[in-house]
Amino acid sequence: MLGFILSKMQMLLFAVGIAIVALLFFDFVSRVGLSESAKTLLITNTKVISDQINNDLLCSDKFVTLPDALTYGYKNDRLFYDLEFSKQQLGDNQDFSNLLILRIVEHKPSNSTAKKNIIGSNSFISDAEFVLIDPGFLPETAPLEKYYNSASGEPNTTISLYPRASSKTSVYTGAPDSYSVVKEVVDGKKKVYIIPCTSERANNCVENILRVGCYKLKTSKGSTPNNDDLVPSCFNKSSQVGTYSDVSRNYTWKDCVALFGQNV
Repeated sequence: MLGFILSKMQMLLFAVGIAIVALLFFDFVSRVGLSESAKTLLITNTKVISDQINNDLLCSDKFVTLPDALTYGYKNDRLFYDLEFSKQQLGDNQDFSNLLILRIVEHKPSNSTAKKNIIGSNSFISDAEFVLIDPGFLPETAPLEKYYNSASGEPNTTISLYPRASSKTSVYTGAPDSYSVVKEVVDGKKKVYIIPCTSERANNCVENILRVGCYKLKTSKGSTPNNDDLVPSCFNKSSQVGTYSDVSRNYTWKDCVALFGQNV
C-alpha cells in the first residue's frame, strides 16, 4: 500500500515538473517573440531615418506610422510601449559625431515609480545634427516653442512617443502614433528633425512640418517676420494644410499666422 502511494506521489511530482517546464518554455518563447517584435520595429524605424540622412537630396522627408502595441506569442499578446528617441554627442567640439538611440520601453503610467522595462534598443552614428521635438505640442492650444526645446531652453536630448495615448478631455490631443523625419542641408551641414504627429487628424504630419518651418522662420528673424517672408524651403510643404486648397503655393509668415496663430 505504501509503495502504491509513493508511486502515485512520484507520478504527481513528475506531472507537476512537466507542467513547470512547459510553462517556462512558453514564457521563454513569448519573451523571444516580444524581443523579435521590438527588434523588427526598431530596425524598420532606424532604416527610415538613416535612408533620409544618406540620400543625395538637400531636402527630404518621410512619414512613419507606429503600431499602437507590440503583438507577440502564441496568443497574440499585446504590449503597450513608448518609443524613445535620444541623442548624444561623441567626441569633442572640434571633432565629433552624433549618436541617435531608439528604445522601446514598456509603457508605465506617468505617476508610476516602477523601473522602466527596456524591451529593445538600436542606434547609429551620423554626421547629421538631430533635432527632437517633444510631442507635447500636439494639442491645438499648445505653442510649439515650449516643445521645440526643453524647459531650460536647451535642445531636447530625449523625447518619447506613446502611440496608444488618447484624449481624456474634451480638448483634442491626439495620440503621437506617427512622426516625420525631415532632412535639410544648409551650407553643407545636415540637420534631421523628428517631428511627432497623429493619424487622428487629416494631414497632421504635413501640417506639423509646416508648423516647424513657421517656428524656424520666426526664430531666424529675431522679431516678427514680414508678412511675405517665406517659410524655409525644406518645410514649405506644397500640400493641402488646414483649409488651404491651393496645393502649389509657397507659404509665408502671413499664412503661418492664419494657420497657427500664436501657437507657432
